[in-house]
Amino acid sequence: MNIIGLDISKDTIDATLHKTNGSIHYIKFKNNDDGLKQFRLWIKGNRIRKAYIGMEATGIYYEKAADMLSSYYTVYVINPLKIKDYGKSRFNRTKTDKADSNLIADYIKRHQDTLIPYQIPKNKALQKLINLKNQLQQHQKQIKNRLHSTEEDFIRNIHQDLIDTIQDKMEQVKIAISEQIKKQTDYNHYRNLQTIPSIGKDTASVLYAQLTEKHFKTANQFVSYAGLSPAIIQSGTSVRGRGRLSRYGNRRLKSTLYMPALCAYRFNAFPKLINNLKKAGKPKMVIIVAIMRKLAKLAYYIVKTGQPYDAERHRLNQ
Repeated sequence: MNIIGLDISKDTIDATLHKTNGSIHYIKFKNNDDGLKQFRLWIKGNRIRKAYIGMEATGIYYEKAADMLSSYYTVYVINPLKIKDYGKSRFNRTKTDKADSNLIADYIKRHQDTLIPYQIPKNKALQKLINLKNQLQQHQKQIKNRLHSTEEDFIRNIHQDLIDTIQDKMEQVKIAISEQIKKQTDYNHYRNLQTIPSIGKDTASVLYAQLTEKHFKTANQFVSYAGLSPAIIQSGTSVRGRGRLSRYGNRRLKSTLYMPALCAYRFNAFPKLINNLKKAGKPKMVIIVAIMRKLAKLAYYIVKTGQPYDAERHRLNQ
């Protein structure tokens, strides 16, 4: 099996190849079209037809490489935190781009059966709009924090004006997202997702984008992708009993599901689940994460079956 780890930065990419025969090879090239063409020629020069290529989800810098290379090879886009923790477990103290690319290749060799191959998004425009909405939300949150820590009226007014402006822009982006989804042939999935208790248009748009772009074989695979699987949640609970979210998984998906889960907790949307966990003495955060997991599973089944939420069928209100 020929495995290649890529360490990607804004301008360059470091690649380490682990060949089937055990030999290791290295190349550095530009993170642009010409560089990627050079990389493909290098792979061919090593007499490789089938390769498995891994890279970290580093901002937007990985997207060009992932899109281009996935047309020819199996590509994996990996959470950077998993690579970081794997390096610690291997007592890897060398921090260079070359060493990182080698570490990524080694990670793929040991965890390939748990990785989901990358696929080019069917709707790039939708993904970009959702990314823009998230960026605006983060920017607005930062300004709100500055507003709360400022006493001068003039500065507070400036911050408030910025918050209002960003809010207006977010509303425009939300409308654009809705219009983009309406153009899709599977628009019914978006509507059906909104029938889930506590799931509104914003959450439905993110769930729709994730579940229609990526091919998850099981609900548990989707839950694991989000970083909400039971094993992960257990390891993320402190010895004092206070729950917390795992660092792993898709951060956007987790942050999107948090508020709906909190709402479902407050209004007891899933009585059996919530009451059983309360009786077991579980803290509030653990219960909320369990609800997030339920919402993720429910979203998966609704998209898979093409049917709206039904309390009896899904057995969530018993």
